[in-house]
Amino acid sequence: MKNKWFVIPKPNINAELKLICFPYAGGSASTFLPWLKRLPDNVELIIIQAPGRGMRMGELPYSNMEALIGDLIKIIPNILNKPYILFGHSLGSRIAFELMHQLQTLTHDLPQHFIASGSRGPHYKCMKEPIYHLPHDEFIEELKSLNGTPHAVLENKELMELFLPLLKADFEIADRYCYTGKARFNCPISVFGGEDDVDICISKLNSWGDFFETDADVHLFPDNHFFIDSQSKIVQQKVNDIIKNCLTKLTLQRAVPSYL
Repeated sequence: MKNKWFVIPKPNINAELKLICFPYAGGSASTFLPWLKRLPDNVELIIIQAPGRGMRMGELPYSNMEALIGDLIKIIPNILNKPYILFGHSLGSRIAFELMHQLQTLTHDLPQHFIASGSRGPHYKCMKEPIYHLPHDEFIEELKSLNGTPHAVLENKELMELFLPLLKADFEIADRYCYTGKARFNCPISVFGGEDDVDICISKLNSWGDFFETDADVHLFPDNHFFIDSQSKIVQQKVNDIIKNCLTKLTLQRAVPSYL
């Protein structure tokens, strides 16, 4: 299905499984596009592209989680015709979680696996002073100290002018969103973290399991918050391990007679 919300670099109508990815604050599909060449042939990669990024740079970005999910939930079921995995990094993890919550509320099938990467649990309030409302120069200075935006972007003035509306909107969502619901999800969860990520400690990674029927399976990778970029190959290898397990389970489920 063609829709500007979904970047599908290699549509695959014969896919047995879909990997649906959500970028970090200020991020875009470019983080996940290199993954395509290492994915199994029977897996379709879908990257969520909200307004304000990528080919949608000229559109007004969302600054409110409820509005973002309210619009996404209207169209996401159109691509959930196959079993799927949800993967999000940083703010993307919490967007994916809130989407999953709404999907469960509407009685849609849950993902085969949920992967939260580089993020505190969704119920943790932001412990730092909000910065999204600051003037441009002050906002940029705060970004430099937060380890939340790639240095290549921070050090490029032209890029910063281009990305500021998106970054401020994403940070407003990140600063204000806090899950207060009591829902639990009956699907496996894996959590990825950076060994040198000073803001996301192991307890915050483990806390994701509070909302699932099974404990969070936590994996640490070398480097800081942006290990998803610097350690892309080993991150994707772990994702591929999860994909392999999901495909094996799906094969076994199909092999069981329907009358059992």
